[in-house]
Order: sequence, then structure tokens, then C-alpha cells
Amino acid sequence: MGKRINYKIIFTKIYLVSIAIVFTNCASSQKVESTAPVQLKDPYFQNWVSGIEGGGAGFMVYLPIDEKSDVQLEEIYFKGKRVKLKRKRSEAVYTGRYTNPKTVRKEIVMSGDPKEEYDNQVQEIEEKIPFDLKNGESVIAYSKNGKKGYFKLDKLPEKELKGYPMQSRQ
Repeated sequence: MGKRINYKIIFTKIYLVSIAIVFTNCASSQKVESTAPVQLKDPYFQNWVSGIEGGGAGFMVYLPIDEKSDVQLEEIYFKGKRVKLKRKRSEAVYTGRYTNPKTVRKEIVMSGDPKEEYDNQVQEIEEKIPFDLKNGESVIAYSKNGKKGYFKLDKLPEKELKGYPMQSRQ
């Protein structure tokens, strides 16, 4: 006797897989514009390394813009990372700072008493960005008049590595 095939289970699995594929495609299909809605003046990124062991390493992104712009830059997707952008009120420059979590030393309390381990932080899990970018490419999320959009920079130039020397606390 042969095995009996349960077609209901097979069709249910195919249906669920096809629904998952549709939702995945919809979530990752943000429209990326090729022209920027704001004038960028010599944007660049710069790697940095702390001067003390366990102090961290990462990169900074600098996006100088026209002072009269009504566009707010929110975040940049670069080097496989999502980095929030901030603007100082006195300057027309958006900056973003990424610190590689593997380069920062964190104090962990190991104890048999759970109350002593209360302040331990949960390890950060980095999310996968929704864009497939080549080396040097970036996508910037912005908002203008309440509407969110994305634009792509084909090449974000790199400036020389910045090292932060050790400084004694005073």
C-alpha cells in the first residue's frame, strides 16, 4: 500500500509561503529617488577609533546641507547599518555616529544572585537594512512637508581615519 497524500496540508503550506513572500516584497520595496531633494555640500564619512581599549570604534557621517532647506534628514543606511541623523541648531550639518558594539567593553556582573545582575544590559542585535547597497553607496531617509522619502548617494567619500587620544580625567 502506498502513502496517502494529504493535499489540504500541502495547499495550506503553499498558501502561507506565498503570503509571506508577498508581505516581504511589499515591506522592502521603498521607492528610492536618484536625485536628492536637498543640496548636499561635500558629504563624507570618517572612521574613528577610541584611544582606550574597549572605548569603541565605528564611523561618523557628515551631511552639510543648504541652510534654507525645508527637508529634514532622519537616518542613513550605510555599510549595512542604519544610523540616526541629528542636526545642531546652529549648524547646517547633519551627523550620524555608528559605534560597532563588538568594540565596546561592557561590564557584566556574574553572580548567583539575580538581583546583582539586574543592571546587565541585553546584547544588541543589529537589524538587516531594507536596501541592497554596494560598497560606498548609501540611502538617506528624509521628510518634507510631512511626507517620508528616500534618496540614494552613489558614493559617500571617506576622509582620513580619526583617532581619539587618551585623556586623563580631571
